[in-house]
Amino acid sequence: MLTVAASQFTDRGYDALTMESVVAGSGVAKRTLYRWWPTKSALVADAILAGFLNVPHKPVQHTADIWADLRAWLGEVSTAMRGPYGEVLRASTAISATEPALAAELTQTFRRPAATEMRSRFAEAVCDGQISQDADIDATIDLLMGIIVFVGAGHEDVARIPAVIGVLKLGISSEAARRSGS
Repeated sequence: MLTVAASQFTDRGYDALTMESVVAGSGVAKRTLYRWWPTKSALVADAILAGFLNVPHKPVQHTADIWADLRAWLGEVSTAMRGPYGEVLRASTAISATEPALAAELTQTFRRPAATEMRSRFAEAVCDGQISQDADIDATIDLLMGIIVFVGAGHEDVARIPAVIGVLKLGISSEAARRSGS
């Protein structure tokens, strides 16, 4: 059933997916489907959490310039948002708003790999003197994740990403980096 749901989700999107179409495609009884998944959102959430719907991992580059790395990474993620990944994120966001029990699991499915990657990259930048040792890295990661959801949920223009990175840079750069202009 999860395979059928994931396939139909990928082909048609969340809004066009119906429990009836999953029943028809899987050949199971409607009662069986509803016993395991009482709502479409629960079904799609399980398909995401079980890995039937792709949540791609986009690694953050590790060059000498944290700001170029973040611009490139946000650009890649934002571009991915225009495809099936964006549909999965939008569905997860909607499900999280209506199904609090699933919200934490879905958030971690999307957030954990990216947050771990960013935390590692920010730690390097702190060691390199690009970011202040006093910077609130967790809050910065939360802001970046918020940008991803904003771009993904609303199909917003990715041209704003350099300006967003510029604002972050002003807020968390080390004093030495600000003086040197890097």
